[in-house]
Amino acid sequence: MAFKIGQMITKETYTQAAVWCNQNAAHIEDQGGKYVIVSNPAPPPPTVQEKVLALEVQTGLTRTLRELVLAENSGASDYAKQQAQEIETLATPLRGALP
Repeated sequence: MAFKIGQMITKETYTQAAVWCNQNAAHIEDQGGKYVIVSNPAPPPPTVQEKVLALEVQTGLTRTLRELVLAENSGASDYAKQQAQEIETLATPLRGALP
């Protein structure tokens, strides 16, 4: 059976609708005693801290390594310095928030 957002569900179609919802970013909500298919809310955008952590994992450049790469006469490649600087620039607002 085909379902759609906004469709009311009966007890006979509840299980099929639940399966459809799981495959289509939706869920079933009780709205005044009637069960209706609604879209799942969009996830919140990642925080700065989450973005920094993702880049650290992706590049392997933890804060300590970034400090070494960005140190004067470090011998690191321009590419590594650019990557480290991008993460440092993104992380700047977090510096005041950390203990």
